[in-house]
Amino acid sequence: MNEKRNPMATMQVAVNPGAQLGGRGNRRGVLVILSGARPGRTVVITEGQDFIVGRTSESTYAVDDESLSRRHVRFFSVAGRYAVEDLKSTNGTFVDGKRLEGPAFLEAGARIQLGKDTVLRFDLQDDSVIEEQKRLYEATVKDKLTGVYNRHFLDERLASELSYAKRHGTALSVLFVDADHFKKVNDTFGHAGGDAVLIAMGKLLIASMRSEDIAARYGGEEFILVLRGISGASVLNVAERLRADVQSLSVTHDGQSIPFTVSIGVATHTSEREFEDSAALLAVADNALYKAKETGRNRVVVG
Repeated sequence: MNEKRNPMATMQVAVNPGAQLGGRGNRRGVLVILSGARPGRTVVITEGQDFIVGRTSESTYAVDDESLSRRHVRFFSVAGRYAVEDLKSTNGTFVDGKRLEGPAFLEAGARIQLGKDTVLRFDLQDDSVIEEQKRLYEATVKDKLTGVYNRHFLDERLASELSYAKRHGTALSVLFVDADHFKKVNDTFGHAGGDAVLIAMGKLLIASMRSEDIAARYGGEEFILVLRGISGASVLNVAERLRADVQSLSVTHDGQSIPFTVSIGVATHTSEREFEDSAALLAVADNALYKAKETGRNRVVVG
């Protein structure tokens, strides 16, 4: 009979035992991303559950870093303390410069390197600090007016998503969405009316997207949607549904109803139709959007 492994039996005390759960008030263990994917983000380690970091989308926190293993490392709580264990990764896990050879307790402030490019810091924070860190991070990656992601975040994530799609042979679709006759909206209802339209667009996109999708403001009245694992008729259905939902939106400003529509250009990367980089994928979607505008607006064109 196989005995269940006891992590305490091989636990290293290579790191000072300062990160104790007991007697810490309401402080929780967190990982702050210092470099790699989404630097500045703070993620919480849930007590009593394994927190897995790796390349696979099934990880608790998935990182698009080719030097990481699919399941690279796990963080967990044991005997009232937080700990870390490398999951037999190829390029190793290093805590404060020392490669892990087995499970090890963590001290607040410990610097953890995964593979070659991903660096995290372990810390203990109370809920108010965690929320403040989240707000600060959101301010750097979100568009202030609409609430969707900003152009800088989009540029980084789209490149990362395309790299992931190429590596795993999966589809990646981009929807280039542009509000029709937006200058006329501004001229008729003022810039505050135009802002009301953009805000409504942002809310609709956020509400309609899956958790793995990305909605970003590309600039002005242009938005980009990045959809993982969707192609062909499915992405066309998503785009058509979005177009119809926008057309039926009820936007009111200063007691006036503001009708508006969008045109959408679609481009999809697949193993049969690969794109060299994210700029090439966006260019095809942009060209499809131009054709949608040319042929009457309020429509979807696939590039």
